[in-house]
Amino acid sequence: MSRTHKLVLYAAFAALVASGVAAEFAPAWRTALMQVHGAAAMAVLVLLGGLLVRHVAIGWSERKKRGSGAIVLGASLWLTVTGYVLYYSGSDVLRQFAASSHFWVGLALALALGLHIRRAALT
Repeated sequence: MSRTHKLVLYAAFAALVASGVAAEFAPAWRTALMQVHGAAAMAVLVLLGGLLVRHVAIGWSERKKRGSGAIVLGASLWLTVTGYVLYYSGSDVLRQFAASSHFWVGLALALALGLHIRRAALT
């Protein structure tokens, strides 16, 4: 992965995590923070698509960091689906489940991604 791609991805992901966490604890700013969160999510999805083409394909075929990579991809998929549900679902019960799991899986993804990056730096 190029240095530029890494920096843009890390910046977009940091904005995504920071806006999501901040929105939970700053109700007065929630609308603005959710707009930032949505924009950052779109950027991360585009950048993740770029990773799938090369980074993930190469890492998977070389059997490198498959466990942490699979966790990152699985959590990313869960967050994409629950984000869609939060935006479009009309069911309050489904939205409540999606909101709770989205927040906690998002925090777990931040940790998993940090570990994945750290493992890559050590090899």
